Amino acid sequence: MDPDRDRRPTDPVAGGLNPGHGTRIGSVMYGFDADVLVGIAPRVPVVPYRAVTSVALISPESINRVADAINHAVNESFCSVINMSLGARPVLNPFGPFRRALRKLGQACDDAYENGVVVVGALGNNVHNKATYPGKYWRSICAAGLEPEFQGDRLSAVEMWKPQPDPLDPVDYQHIDIWAPAETIFRAQPKRRAGELQDDYFPLPDGDGSSYAAATVSGAAAVWLARRGRDIEQTYPADQPWMIVEAFRALLEKTQQGAPADAHANNKAGMLDMKALAEADLPPPNQLNHETRLCSGMFG
Repeated sequence: MDPDRDRRPTDPVAGGLNPGHGTRIGSVMYGFDADVLVGIAPRVPVVPYRAVTSVALISPESINRVADAINHAVNESFCSVINMSLGARPVLNPFGPFRRALRKLGQACDDAYENGVVVVGALGNNVHNKATYPGKYWRSICAAGLEPEFQGDRLSAVEMWKPQPDPLDPVDYQHIDIWAPAETIFRAQPKRRAGELQDDYFPLPDGDGSSYAAATVSGAAAVWLARRGRDIEQTYPADQPWMIVEAFRALLEKTQQGAPADAHANNKAGMLDMKALAEADLPPPNQLNHETRLCSGMFG
Protein backbone atom coordinates (compact mmCIF):
# COMPACT_ATOMS: atom_id res chain seq x y z
CA MET A 1 0.00 0.00 0.00
CA ASP A 2 3.03 2.28 0.32
CA PRO A 3 4.30 3.25 -3.14
CA ASP A 4 7.71 4.13 -1.76
CA ARG A 5 8.33 0.68 -0.24
CA ASP A 6 9.27 -2.71 -1.64
CA ARG A 7 6.08 -4.64 -2.52
CA ARG A 8 7.54 -7.98 -1.50
CA PRO A 9 6.22 -9.40 1.80
CA THR A 10 9.71 -9.71 3.29
CA ASP A 11 10.47 -7.40 6.20
CA PRO A 12 13.28 -4.93 5.40
CA VAL A 13 13.73 -4.19 9.15
CA ALA A 14 14.64 -0.64 8.26
CA GLY A 15 13.14 2.83 8.22
CA GLY A 16 10.41 4.50 10.19
CA LEU A 17 9.81 4.50 13.93
CA ASN A 18 9.06 0.79 14.36
CA PRO A 19 11.19 -1.37 12.02
CA GLY A 20 10.31 -5.05 12.31
CA HIS A 21 7.07 -4.42 14.20
CA GLY A 22 4.93 -6.38 11.75
CA THR A 23 7.16 -9.45 12.00
CA ARG A 24 7.18 -9.33 15.79
CA ILE A 25 3.39 -9.04 15.90
CA GLY A 26 2.93 -11.69 13.22
CA SER A 27 5.03 -14.19 15.14
CA VAL A 28 2.65 -13.92 18.10
CA MET A 29 -0.39 -14.45 15.90
CA TYR A 30 0.71 -17.27 13.61
CA GLY A 31 4.38 -18.13 14.14
CA PHE A 32 5.39 -21.78 14.27
CA ASP A 33 8.73 -23.29 15.14
CA ALA A 34 8.02 -26.25 17.38
CA ASP A 35 11.38 -26.03 19.16
CA VAL A 36 11.46 -22.26 19.60
CA LEU A 37 8.19 -20.34 19.30
CA VAL A 38 4.55 -21.22 18.71
CA GLY A 39 2.02 -18.44 18.09
CA ILE A 40 -1.62 -18.18 19.16
CA ALA A 41 -2.91 -19.61 15.86
CA PRO A 42 0.15 -21.40 14.46
CA ARG A 43 0.37 -21.62 10.67
CA VAL A 44 -2.94 -19.86 10.04
CA PRO A 45 -2.97 -18.52 6.45
CA VAL A 46 -1.94 -14.87 6.45
CA VAL A 47 -1.96 -11.98 3.99
CA PRO A 48 0.70 -9.44 5.05
CA TYR A 49 0.18 -5.78 4.22
CA ARG A 50 2.95 -3.19 4.24
CA ALA A 51 1.35 0.23 4.55
CA VAL A 52 3.16 2.29 7.18
CA THR A 53 6.47 2.41 9.06
CA SER A 54 5.11 3.46 12.45
CA VAL A 55 2.47 2.07 14.80
CA ALA A 56 1.32 5.66 15.35
CA LEU A 57 -0.65 6.93 12.36
CA ILE A 58 0.45 10.53 12.50
CA SER A 59 -0.43 11.77 9.01
CA PRO A 60 -3.53 11.67 6.80
CA GLU A 61 -1.46 9.80 4.19
CA SER A 62 -0.66 6.97 6.61
CA ILE A 63 -4.29 6.70 7.72
CA ASN A 64 -5.42 6.57 4.08
CA ARG A 65 -2.96 3.77 3.28
CA VAL A 66 -4.20 1.70 6.21
CA ALA A 67 -7.77 2.23 4.98
CA ASP A 68 -6.68 1.04 1.52
CA ALA A 69 -5.13 -2.05 3.09
CA ILE A 70 -8.36 -2.88 4.97
CA ASN A 71 -10.41 -2.46 1.80
CA HIS A 72 -8.05 -4.73 -0.13
CA ALA A 73 -8.07 -7.36 2.64
CA VAL A 74 -11.88 -7.43 2.65
CA ASN A 75 -12.68 -7.12 -1.04
CA GLU A 76 -9.66 -8.67 -2.78
CA SER A 77 -8.04 -11.09 -0.32
CA PHE A 78 -11.30 -12.16 1.39
CA CYS A 79 -9.71 -12.17 4.84
CA SER A 80 -11.73 -13.25 7.87
CA VAL A 81 -9.75 -11.39 10.55
CA ILE A 82 -7.80 -8.14 10.27
CA ASN A 83 -5.26 -7.32 12.97
CA MET A 84 -4.56 -3.63 13.59
CA SER A 85 -1.60 -3.38 15.96
CA LEU A 86 -1.41 0.35 15.27
CA GLY A 87 -3.62 3.35 15.77
CA ALA A 88 -4.59 6.91 14.92
CA ARG A 89 -5.17 9.42 17.68
CA PRO A 90 -8.69 10.88 17.74
CA VAL A 91 -9.07 14.43 16.43
CA LEU A 92 -11.61 17.01 17.58
CA ASN A 93 -11.71 18.99 14.33
CA PRO A 94 -14.61 17.61 12.24
CA PHE A 95 -13.07 19.09 9.07
CA GLY A 96 -9.75 18.99 7.26
CA PRO A 97 -7.46 16.24 5.90
CA PHE A 98 -7.23 14.29 9.18
CA ARG A 99 -11.00 14.11 9.47
CA ARG A 100 -11.34 13.01 5.85
CA ALA A 101 -8.72 10.32 6.40
CA LEU A 102 -10.44 9.07 9.56
CA ARG A 103 -13.74 9.00 7.67
CA LYS A 104 -12.12 6.85 4.99
CA LEU A 105 -10.68 4.54 7.67
CA GLY A 106 -14.11 4.34 9.27
CA GLN A 107 -15.79 3.54 5.96
CA ALA A 108 -13.29 0.70 5.43
CA CYS A 109 -14.11 -0.70 8.87
CA ASP A 110 -17.84 -0.33 8.21
CA ASP A 111 -17.41 -2.38 5.03
CA ALA A 112 -15.44 -5.01 6.94
CA TYR A 113 -18.16 -5.24 9.59
CA GLU A 114 -20.97 -5.61 7.06
CA ASN A 115 -18.97 -8.39 5.37
CA GLY A 116 -18.49 -10.29 8.61
CA VAL A 117 -14.76 -9.54 8.91
CA VAL A 118 -13.47 -9.23 12.49
CA VAL A 119 -11.29 -6.12 12.83
CA VAL A 120 -9.22 -6.19 16.02
CA GLY A 121 -7.57 -2.91 17.02
CA ALA A 122 -5.13 -2.06 19.80
CA LEU A 123 -6.26 0.32 22.54
CA GLY A 124 -3.00 2.15 21.97
CA ASN A 125 -2.59 3.82 25.36
CA ASN A 126 1.16 4.23 25.21
CA VAL A 127 1.53 7.84 24.04
CA HIS A 128 -1.63 9.57 25.27
CA ASN A 129 -4.74 8.93 27.33
CA LYS A 130 -7.22 8.26 24.51
CA ALA A 131 -8.22 5.04 22.77
CA THR A 132 -7.02 5.00 19.16
CA TYR A 133 -8.71 4.19 15.86
CA PRO A 134 -9.60 1.71 14.48
CA GLY A 135 -9.80 -0.04 17.86
CA LYS A 136 -12.08 2.69 19.21
CA TYR A 137 -14.73 2.19 16.56
CA TRP A 138 -17.93 0.64 17.87
CA ARG A 139 -17.85 -1.95 15.11
CA SER A 140 -14.26 -3.04 15.81
CA ILE A 141 -12.97 -5.26 18.62
CA CYS A 142 -10.83 -3.16 20.96
CA ALA A 143 -8.05 -5.04 22.77
CA ALA A 144 -6.47 -3.51 25.87
CA GLY A 145 -3.24 -4.69 27.46
CA LEU A 146 -2.52 -6.64 30.66
CA GLU A 147 0.63 -6.60 32.77
CA PRO A 148 1.48 -9.28 35.37
CA GLU A 149 2.63 -8.20 38.84
CA PHE A 150 4.82 -10.51 40.91
CA GLN A 151 5.86 -10.90 44.52
CA GLY A 152 9.09 -12.80 44.21
CA ASP A 153 8.37 -15.59 41.74
CA ARG A 154 4.63 -15.70 42.45
CA LEU A 155 1.97 -13.93 40.43
CA SER A 156 0.28 -11.47 42.77
CA ALA A 157 -2.05 -9.61 40.40
CA VAL A 158 -2.81 -8.83 36.78
CA GLU A 159 -2.99 -5.09 36.20
CA MET A 160 -3.47 -2.74 33.27
CA TRP A 161 -0.46 -2.24 31.02
CA LYS A 162 0.25 1.47 31.48
CA PRO A 163 3.69 2.76 30.52
CA GLN A 164 2.51 6.35 30.23
CA PRO A 165 2.05 8.57 33.32
CA ASP A 166 -1.44 9.74 32.35
CA PRO A 167 -4.25 7.19 32.88
CA LEU A 168 -6.73 6.34 30.18
CA ASP A 169 -9.57 8.84 29.88
CA PRO A 170 -12.38 7.27 31.98
CA VAL A 171 -14.93 7.66 29.18
CA ASP A 172 -12.81 5.57 26.81
CA TYR A 173 -13.08 2.42 28.93
CA GLN A 174 -16.45 1.86 27.28
CA HIS A 175 -14.69 1.05 24.01
CA ILE A 176 -12.66 -1.87 25.41
CA ASP A 177 -14.06 -5.26 24.45
CA ILE A 178 -11.40 -7.50 26.01
CA TRP A 179 -8.12 -7.45 27.94
CA ALA A 180 -5.20 -9.59 26.77
CA PRO A 181 -1.47 -9.98 27.58
CA ALA A 182 0.74 -7.00 26.71
CA GLU A 183 3.87 -7.49 28.79
CA THR A 184 6.80 -9.94 28.68
CA ILE A 185 5.57 -11.49 25.42
CA PHE A 186 7.73 -14.05 23.63
CA ARG A 187 8.04 -13.04 19.98
CA ALA A 188 10.41 -13.17 17.05
CA GLN A 189 13.12 -10.52 17.02
CA PRO A 190 14.03 -9.61 13.44
CA LYS A 191 17.54 -8.25 13.02
CA ARG A 192 19.28 -6.77 10.03
CA ARG A 193 22.69 -8.02 8.98
CA ALA A 194 24.93 -6.20 6.51
CA GLY A 195 24.22 -7.21 2.94
CA GLU A 196 21.05 -9.15 3.76
CA LEU A 197 17.42 -8.18 4.14
CA GLN A 198 16.80 -10.04 7.37
CA ASP A 199 18.19 -12.78 9.52
CA ASP A 200 18.51 -14.04 13.11
CA TYR A 201 14.96 -14.60 14.31
CA PHE A 202 14.88 -15.62 17.93
CA PRO A 203 12.23 -15.33 20.66
CA LEU A 204 12.60 -12.92 23.54
CA PRO A 205 10.21 -12.34 26.46
CA ASP A 206 10.33 -8.57 26.08
CA GLY A 207 7.47 -7.73 23.75
CA ASP A 208 5.12 -5.20 25.30
CA GLY A 209 2.24 -2.95 24.37
CA SER A 210 -1.41 -3.21 23.42
CA SER A 211 -0.20 -4.21 19.94
CA TYR A 212 0.46 -7.64 21.44
CA ALA A 213 -2.95 -7.70 23.10
CA ALA A 214 -4.50 -7.13 19.67
CA ALA A 215 -2.35 -9.86 18.15
CA THR A 216 -3.47 -12.30 20.83
CA VAL A 217 -7.15 -11.50 20.28
CA SER A 218 -6.75 -11.73 16.50
CA GLY A 219 -5.13 -15.13 16.92
CA ALA A 220 -8.00 -16.19 19.18
CA ALA A 221 -10.48 -15.05 16.51
CA ALA A 222 -8.67 -17.14 13.89
CA VAL A 223 -8.78 -20.22 16.14
CA TRP A 224 -12.47 -19.64 16.89
CA LEU A 225 -13.34 -19.36 13.20
CA ALA A 226 -11.28 -22.42 12.30
CA ARG A 227 -12.79 -24.50 15.09
CA ARG A 228 -16.40 -23.33 14.72
CA GLY A 229 -16.54 -22.39 11.04
CA ARG A 230 -19.08 -25.01 10.03
CA ASP A 231 -21.34 -24.22 12.99
CA ILE A 232 -21.09 -20.50 12.23
CA GLU A 233 -22.06 -21.07 8.62
CA GLN A 234 -25.10 -23.12 9.66
CA THR A 235 -26.19 -20.77 12.46
CA TYR A 236 -26.03 -17.31 10.92
CA PRO A 237 -27.81 -16.23 7.71
CA ALA A 238 -25.54 -15.73 4.73
CA ASP A 239 -27.16 -12.36 4.00
CA GLN A 240 -26.30 -11.03 7.48
CA PRO A 241 -22.55 -11.67 7.86
CA TRP A 242 -22.22 -8.94 10.50
CA MET A 243 -23.58 -11.54 12.92
CA ILE A 244 -20.19 -13.27 12.85
CA VAL A 245 -18.54 -10.18 14.33
CA GLU A 246 -21.24 -9.72 16.95
CA ALA A 247 -21.18 -13.42 17.87
CA PHE A 248 -17.43 -13.16 18.48
CA ARG A 249 -17.93 -10.02 20.58
CA ALA A 250 -20.72 -11.67 22.56
CA LEU A 251 -18.59 -14.74 23.28
CA LEU A 252 -15.64 -12.60 24.37
CA GLU A 253 -17.96 -11.04 26.93
CA LYS A 254 -19.57 -14.33 27.97
CA THR A 255 -16.31 -16.25 28.48
CA GLN A 256 -14.11 -13.47 29.89
CA GLN A 257 -12.41 -13.74 33.25
CA GLY A 258 -12.34 -10.98 35.88
CA ALA A 259 -11.10 -7.48 35.10
CA PRO A 260 -7.56 -6.24 35.81
CA ALA A 261 -6.95 -5.56 39.48
CA ASP A 262 -6.65 -1.81 38.96
CA ALA A 263 -9.29 -1.32 36.26
CA HIS A 264 -11.39 1.83 36.37
CA ALA A 265 -14.98 1.63 37.59
CA ASN A 266 -16.16 2.46 34.06
CA ASN A 267 -14.52 -0.69 32.71
CA LYS A 268 -16.96 -3.47 31.85
CA ALA A 269 -14.58 -5.78 29.99
CA GLY A 270 -12.79 -8.81 31.39
CA MET A 271 -9.70 -10.82 30.51
CA LEU A 272 -9.49 -13.18 27.54
CA ASP A 273 -10.13 -16.88 28.17
CA MET A 274 -9.25 -18.40 24.83
CA LYS A 275 -10.10 -22.00 25.74
CA ALA A 276 -13.56 -21.05 26.98
CA LEU A 277 -14.07 -18.87 23.88
CA ALA A 278 -13.25 -21.71 21.49
CA GLU A 279 -15.52 -24.17 23.30
CA ALA A 280 -18.53 -21.93 24.03
CA ASP A 281 -21.88 -22.48 22.33
CA LEU A 282 -22.69 -19.96 19.64
CA PRO A 283 -25.27 -17.32 20.59
CA PRO A 284 -28.50 -17.67 18.61
CA PRO A 285 -29.11 -15.09 15.89
CA ASN A 286 -32.03 -13.47 17.73
CA GLN A 287 -29.71 -12.52 20.57
CA LEU A 288 -27.35 -10.51 18.37
CA ASN A 289 -27.81 -6.79 17.74
CA HIS A 290 -26.66 -5.07 14.59
CA GLU A 291 -24.31 -2.22 15.53
CA THR A 292 -25.83 0.82 13.82
CA ARG A 293 -23.25 3.37 15.01
CA LEU A 294 -21.10 3.89 11.93
CA CYS A 295 -17.32 3.95 12.19
CA SER A 296 -17.24 6.68 9.55
CA GLY A 297 -19.22 8.95 11.87
CA MET A 298 -16.66 8.92 14.71
CA PHE A 299 -13.83 11.40 15.00
CA GLY A 300 -13.43 12.51 18.64
